[in-house]
Amino acid sequence: MRQGALALFAKASSLSLLCLCFTATAAQEKQSADEDGAPPPPVPVVVIEEPKPGAEMPAPPPTFTPATPRQAEQAPQFPGGEAALRAYLGNNLQYPAKAVQDEVQGAVVVDFDVDVDGTIQNILIVRDIGGGCGAEAERLVRKMPRWQPGRQGGEAVKATYRLNIHFVLTH
Repeated sequence: MRQGALALFAKASSLSLLCLCFTATAAQEKQSADEDGAPPPPVPVVVIEEPKPGAEMPAPPPTFTPATPRQAEQAPQFPGGEAALRAYLGNNLQYPAKAVQDEVQGAVVVDFDVDVDGTIQNILIVRDIGGGCGAEAERLVRKMPRWQPGRQGGEAVKATYRLNIHFVLTH
């Protein structure tokens, strides 16, 4: 269904681009035909037709505004440090069945904010490898215990953390 919407959007975009190209070319030809130095006529605006009733409207592309918290002198830390974080990921990661079936492997990159109280907020999948791995990475991050917040000048501050979660199949 989504691919159909994208195809419809692509066709509409191609048609409007094609009309715009013909309009611009016609305006340039008319300008070169004017030899008396008169200012060129304005390029007409092409209005894209409304979709026919019953036609599926393409969904707008997703947008996001990444968080821009301050960078901390001391980065946020998982309780127990890096070794504890690796152990948490190893013990709790559930390889998605679709990813196993399609033999999907690689690293999912997740950004999130650690607030001053150690809670995790604003989870953003920066790179997904497919097969449900992005959703699993998000689930893992949501279930994490409170972190030790970043520190700036000795005080806890909100800071962003980037985490690579590696999905590796072992046969």
